[in-house]
Amino acid sequence: MGSKKIWIKANANETIALGHMRRCMTIAKELTDLGADVLFILSDEESHDILTSLSQKDGVSYEARVLNTIFSNPMEDFKVLEDMLVFENPDFFLMDSYYLEKEFFDKLNKIIKKHSLSTKTGYIDDLYKFDYPVDMIINYDLEIPEGFYSAGKQLLGVKYSPLRSQFSKCDYEVREHARKAFLSSGGTDPCHVIGKILEEIYSENSPCRKVLAHNDFGCLVIVGDLFDEDYKKKLREFAAENPSVTLYEGVSDMADIMKQADLAISAGGTTLYELCAIGVPTVVFSMADNQMEFVKAFDKAGAVRYAGDARTDHRLVQKIATWGTASVDNKGFRKRMSDKARNLIDGKGAERIAREILELL
Repeated sequence: MGSKKIWIKANANETIALGHMRRCMTIAKELTDLGADVLFILSDEESHDILTSLSQKDGVSYEARVLNTIFSNPMEDFKVLEDMLVFENPDFFLMDSYYLEKEFFDKLNKIIKKHSLSTKTGYIDDLYKFDYPVDMIINYDLEIPEGFYSAGKQLLGVKYSPLRSQFSKCDYEVREHARKAFLSSGGTDPCHVIGKILEEIYSENSPCRKVLAHNDFGCLVIVGDLFDEDYKKKLREFAAENPSVTLYEGVSDMADIMKQADLAISAGGTTLYELCAIGVPTVVFSMADNQMEFVKAFDKAGAVRYAGDARTDHRLVQKIATWGTASVDNKGFRKRMSDKARNLIDGKGAERIAREILELL
């Protein structure tokens, strides 16, 4: 029996950020390691450029097919996709896009049935828009409504968080006093939250500046791949004026940077799962509708502290700064959060997903 042929549909750009592409790449890496042939199905050249850029940082490469369609109108894909499916008959088609509506799945299933294809289908969900008519559903939220899905294979819960291998089996020490903070908003920062937090921490009139300066406190700042150039320039200038601020761009070993941090400030998304896997005490903010419920669930579990929504909470930055200042000398508080976070996520979710896909086939 030859290698299993796996297709993965995902895109990345300034509108949908990097999360979909990144988690699919993580699953693709595990599938490839297990001997499968992976092909990415992309809508446009921008997605292809991002896939190539991220792959180069990871030291891997993936075959990709660009459909030259509009990512927000996936029904257009079928102008090209139907012939591709019939000709290549992939064993499994994994899809990850918020723009896929029921009509897309219905047409896909109709094509598979019409041409007697052996293709199994899967979808990564976190929006709960409807019960997706696929063979496998993947949802790694902490809390999932019971009985929502009817797919034959259901990979549900945080044990299926698709994280890169660098986040499994991490050693992490909760130190007596916090000395470094990790700051990230993911690939994008439309509200410029990271810049505002830095200004709050280091401004002359900030009540937390004296505390942090006394403790020789520093910030490890992740500059997202899709930050606009003017914003990047502003952050670089800020770091040049404040030696305790270190910027990281084009990061390949994110886990190593996270392990240096005593606390973290992060947007909801893949980065939050990564921080929990390592055990970094984290205050999290949301900046998209699909992030709010799952970050609140992590807060409820005691694994993180939820500060608010960057789009609507005008006191968000002040609350984050206050939380960081209060936790600097509170090891017990940070240790409890770290332990609860590590107990939730072990960093092996992508491997579990890959094995389940191949088992299904």
